[in-house]
Amino acid sequence: MLFMKFILIALAAFLVGVVFYYVFKSTGPWGNFWSVLLILILAGIAADAWITPIGPYYQGVAWFPVMFVILLFAFFMAASTPVHRGKIDPVESEPSKVAFGVFFWFLMVLLITAVIWGLII
Repeated sequence: MLFMKFILIALAAFLVGVVFYYVFKSTGPWGNFWSVLLILILAGIAADAWITPIGPYYQGVAWFPVMFVILLFAFFMAASTPVHRGKIDPVESEPSKVAFGVFFWFLMVLLITAVIWGLII
């Protein structure tokens, strides 16, 4: 049952990620699909572990809070997608790459901690 729950959350995150990546051309600040997908999956699992279930259930998952959090994270990453207008100076863009790299790993540690702590408690 727990495995099926994770598969369905991953499928929902994949579908939202595909829509944002291919339809809205939003790659997040890291520029690739896989980092966005990983964040959406972890956010969905953390939402399922921490938020009080409301709404309709399917396979033991209350889908309203999970989809709300996945969509919220997708919109935040879409808003942080860099817009390229003309030529960008490589020296000027280096600090932003470092900042987004540090933010990515901080977010990963935070989400993994939330998932593990939510599943243990």
